[in-house]
Amino acid sequence: MIRPDPAQAYPEESLFYPGWRVVVACQLGVLTGVATIFFTIFTLFIKPWQHDFGWSREEISQSFSLAAISVAICSPFMGRLFDRFEPRKLITGMMVAFGLGIASLAGLTPHPARLYLTTVFIGIAGTGTYQLGYARIVASWFERRLGTALSVVVAGSGLGSLFFPPLVQHLITVYGWRHTYLILAALPLFIGAPLTFFFAPSQRTQSIQRPADAQPDSATGHDWRRALTTRSFWLIALGVCCMSLAENGALVHLAPMLSDRGLKLEDAALIVSILGGASVAGRLLLGWILDYAEGSYIAAGSLLLAGAGLYLLSRGQSFHTAVTAATIAGLGLGCEFDLMPYMLKRYFGIRSFSTLYGLIYTVYATAGAAAPLILGHIYDVTGSYIWIMSIFSGFTAAAGLCMLTLPAYRYIGFAPLPSKPRSLEEGVEAAIESN
Repeated sequence: MIRPDPAQAYPEESLFYPGWRVVVACQLGVLTGVATIFFTIFTLFIKPWQHDFGWSREEISQSFSLAAISVAICSPFMGRLFDRFEPRKLITGMMVAFGLGIASLAGLTPHPARLYLTTVFIGIAGTGTYQLGYARIVASWFERRLGTALSVVVAGSGLGSLFFPPLVQHLITVYGWRHTYLILAALPLFIGAPLTFFFAPSQRTQSIQRPADAQPDSATGHDWRRALTTRSFWLIALGVCCMSLAENGALVHLAPMLSDRGLKLEDAALIVSILGGASVAGRLLLGWILDYAEGSYIAAGSLLLAGAGLYLLSRGQSFHTAVTAATIAGLGLGCEFDLMPYMLKRYFGIRSFSTLYGLIYTVYATAGAAAPLILGHIYDVTGSYIWIMSIFSGFTAAAGLCMLTLPAYRYIGFAPLPSKPRSLEEGVEAAIESN
């Protein structure tokens, strides 16, 4: 007797649908990847490194920026590999390399060059450990509940932001920052890599009935070169860029920024944690709404919330004010990692999904590399973060308003939407598509 394929036997709405097990494995992979284990908690190591090595904040920020720019350069190439080969095998190898890179930070010397070389390696290896590959896996399993599934996956980094800062600050206080990095290295090596290899395979979406003459799923969608000529792609890139400037600039300098105002480092770490917790809530809510509402409105709301929250956070003078501002900012921050893959699939299909994701992440990471350097330099010159954070917050809010001009989705299910184009650009694209 032939047993039915579980992917066909259960709809995506069912908890028995096997794609949800893949989602959990991918979430844990993101939790142990570069977004959490390096970028989110980087801020907690700034003052220990200043104390031990005498480095300036701008010098330390350069290492964060080198890691971010390494991710930016490598992401499009890694995306092409994810589009051509099985993602879980590539992710597993990169996860192992990333864990070894984190462990090597325990052996830092007073020479900044050692730090810079290590963070470049971490950035290259980390390219395979953030949402890029995991989003490709999840996009191959889901269609109707794609927004919810992606939100659960990217919530992994949000959960890391919620639980890791207080834990890592405690480890630094008790064991020192060198031993803390050795403990952190065990997470990608012994959790992320094995879970990804054994429990995160790709799968063609089965929940929607395909026409008999439909093209293979991997062939459905825009070629990445043609996608680059569309207004939709560049509007998404603009929103991601502005969010990254505000988000990464704030996250890298948040702990020292708050402690400079008299807050204890433990309280600053708690605020970073609250920011992460609000981000988790925002991502899960946003992902659920994405399955029912137009993404342009959600993108606008997320960017406006993030801009307003960060503006207030840069001016918070007390613990309670900072908590309120962090909660508001967190509801918007990080939502680009739900929106980016969801909207890429809806506008451009699955054909070049990871390549386009990698290209937009290059925009994100380049802005993320520049922001900490700018903030570090401004602080070293002026002794304040306030006005530069106000500028970044304004950019974020303006980008939110631009999201309202995005056109309608083109891909729902396995074929382009048959609805009437809403713009000349879409009309031209539809004519090309029909030929």
